[in-house]
Amino acid sequence: MMPQFVTIPVGHDAATRHQRAVPVAALRGHDLTVAERSALLDCYANSDRTFLEIATTHGVDRERLQELWFDLFLAPSRR
Repeated sequence: MMPQFVTIPVGHDAATRHQRAVPVAALRGHDLTVAERSALLDCYANSDRTFLEIATTHGVDRERLQELWFDLFLAPSRR
């Protein structure tokens, strides 16, 4: 039996590009370490993982990661 190929939508429309840029834009202008930035992006990309798992992976304090997540993504400051 021949394998069937599946076409995966790539998503080159403007809305998709904008949605992918949102977390990166939210991190701009904040004094974050590389590990904190990586951990926050990991949280955004992997919502099924816990803060503890992600913090341990990136070597960041879990409480700090949760505070950053809340401040930057859940209750962003008005500029």
